[in-house]
Amino acid sequence: MTIRRAVLFDLDGVLIDSEPAHFAATRAALEDLGLGTLDEADYAKWMLGRPDHSALAEYLAACGLPAERLPALLERKAARYAERFAVEVNPLDDGVETLQAAHAAGLPVGIVSGALATEIAWAIERLGIAGLVAVVVSGDEVACGKPDPEPYLLAARRLGLEPGACIAVEDAPAGVSAARAAGMRCLAVDRQGWGEQLAAADLVVTRLSWEALSRLLEC
Repeated sequence: MTIRRAVLFDLDGVLIDSEPAHFAATRAALEDLGLGTLDEADYAKWMLGRPDHSALAEYLAACGLPAERLPALLERKAARYAERFAVEVNPLDDGVETLQAAHAAGLPVGIVSGALATEIAWAIERLGIAGLVAVVVSGDEVACGKPDPEPYLLAARRLGLEPGACIAVEDAPAGVSAARAAGMRCLAVDRQGWGEQLAAADLVVTRLSWEALSRLLEC
């Protein structure tokens, strides 16, 4: 009997090259509100691969900044990212082509991201993949984002599949941890030089491809 499988893609860093825009938007939002600034090392430590609401809450606490500023910070960061999206965010062709190949092979594909639902919608429209995506889970519809498994477990439920039937495609340690905690296999692409921090993935590559994904589908 053939086991029905699905492939769940992260968005930022997997399908779109958006992390520089997210970093710039976060730094600008902090500065706009007089909450200091942000360097790339702290962005990678606190925020890369994680939803804004939990990452920024923890960052404010770690810096001794007032938690009541979080709603304004989230709103300002979203606005700053919106300003940058059209001109600074570009497709990652290897990720998009892998998603298209999975769909062409008859596999349900989804997007599971810490991004806001509106940001995911912009990306889906920009990439022209609306007709290919069977399920979307955004960071603003779960109580706990990555590295918690909740987003991936929700995606599996929406597809009517056991988590073990799904393969996650990720690019950051938080996402790999979420996928593995959900009981999913994980294909990771190392675009940021994470190295051993992605070791929990079943397969780590420097460029996504249908061939790499197929290796996990055959397991």
